[in-house]
Amino acid sequence: MRILIRRLKRAWLFLVRLQREIAHDDCMGMAAQIAFYNVLGLFPLMIFLLNIVGLFPVGRALQTELLRELGTQMPPEAANYVAETVLGLLPAGNQGLFGLGLVASLWGASMATGALITTINRAYNIRPRRNLFKQKILSIWLTLVLAVLWMLAFVIVLVGPRVTQGVFEMLNIASETNTFWTSVRLPMAFGLTLVSLSILYYIAPEAKQRFRWILPGAVTGTLLWMGASSGFRYFLRNFSSYDMTYGSIAGLVILMVWFWLSGLVFLLGAEVNSLMKRIDEEFHQPLRPRR
Repeated sequence: MRILIRRLKRAWLFLVRLQREIAHDDCMGMAAQIAFYNVLGLFPLMIFLLNIVGLFPVGRALQTELLRELGTQMPPEAANYVAETVLGLLPAGNQGLFGLGLVASLWGASMATGALITTINRAYNIRPRRNLFKQKILSIWLTLVLAVLWMLAFVIVLVGPRVTQGVFEMLNIASETNTFWTSVRLPMAFGLTLVSLSILYYIAPEAKQRFRWILPGAVTGTLLWMGASSGFRYFLRNFSSYDMTYGSIAGLVILMVWFWLSGLVFLLGAEVNSLMKRIDEEFHQPLRPRR
């Protein structure tokens, strides 16, 4: 019983220190900055991806699949707003938007990644030593790495069911294809988010890292992000009045709020790692001899 009480007390003290660190580092304000840059980068990125997909013989069907997949990653209202906006821009000029889409999406997304890097270093109480050029290169490189991961996941989601269908038909269990993909979708999302956050938390801070200091925040961030996304969808479905309050821009507002929640959760994971690293260093710090 005493051990349980002692552990609960430690957990409570950890949460108190975590709350102070979140307030001190202005995580809510930085999450708003991240949300703004994500919105700037999202639409050019979607236009760029849809133009690439449109080059394939079955490009139109793949474009529809890509936009439908958005609904599994973000609130349906936000996904519908993005889909309508992007589809409205596509016929306006594929060639003109094709090249600009990559540059604009990389620039906007790297600004969001740069804000994450800045706040993560702040969480570790590190004054950045990288100059502006190195910081931008790191932001773009990290953005590309994470984008490749998510594109790989998208390809798996699109191609996987078709490959599985063929394999299951050979095994005479084709009817189980949908059940199989429904059961693996959630673990795939968890694993992808966990890997993405682990990469972010390892590369972003200008500090020596150990795996045991990265995994707790990555797991925390992944669980909280999936929980926050599900909770936000439930809120929109049952209690929200965004349409009545914001009218035609309700979808954009919902998208901004969702990006803000995501950014806040990712920063929270970094704060968890930073605090655990600090506590570990305090615990192993040698005692100074009395004078």
